[in-house]
Amino acid sequence: MKETINVFLKNLKIEEKDNYNCPDCKDTGYIVIEQIAYLCKCTKLYNRLPEKLNNIFLENFLLDFYPKRAINPEKSKDTYYDKADRLLSDVKIFVKDIAYSNKYVKGLFITGPIGSGKTHLVSAIYNQLKNDNVDIEFFVVPDLLEQGKADMFNENGSRDVFAKAKKAKVLILDDLGAHNYTPWIINQLYSLINYRLNNMLTTIFTTNLNLEDIDVRLDERIASRILELCNIYNLNVDIDIRYKKNAGVK
Repeated sequence: MKETINVFLKNLKIEEKDNYNCPDCKDTGYIVIEQIAYLCKCTKLYNRLPEKLNNIFLENFLLDFYPKRAINPEKSKDTYYDKADRLLSDVKIFVKDIAYSNKYVKGLFITGPIGSGKTHLVSAIYNQLKNDNVDIEFFVVPDLLEQGKADMFNENGSRDVFAKAKKAKVLILDDLGAHNYTPWIINQLYSLINYRLNNMLTTIFTTNLNLEDIDVRLDERIASRILELCNIYNLNVDIDIRYKKNAGVK
């Protein structure tokens, strides 16, 4: 494999120009050191999907961990299973609409407690659409914000993670709410979300917060734009799925 890459890079004609997005690899994605090609750090920078979820697809999203009993029997007959099943059905339609249509598709706002399967589900969406050659990016929100801050101090200004997040056809923002919200962070999030709303770009959020919490903890402008950008879903579970898997509980 390395030999194949080396031959490819050797024969590759790179158009010389003053500015590259990455001056290290000249936007090829690879750096050659002692005749061995290595994946450039600029490529690694934007690969934010947790490695253990690289092979997760929608058929791997099992409903067995969602009990067929009412979440709140005093208010509704909806069971954990019912809500998860409806969400999964809508997600399958969502993925087909994105993959086979050039029309704008409204995004998803998935809220629920820790261990309810949110990241697992959006990772499956990412892998599914990536296989369909859709321009999609996945970022864990705290990582995105930290990298965005680091980019500000990058001497050659070659990387701008916020620009990449803004322009993707589909953007997944995982774990919104897991951060300390300074005015700078709130402004960056607002700018990103507002840009995607104005340009009708599909956006997916996962969070432990509901929209009311986002209104209070972040900004009412952010909550309002998310409401316009996305269909809202609650993914509930009685016990953390990670615990259920490890303990063999269903």
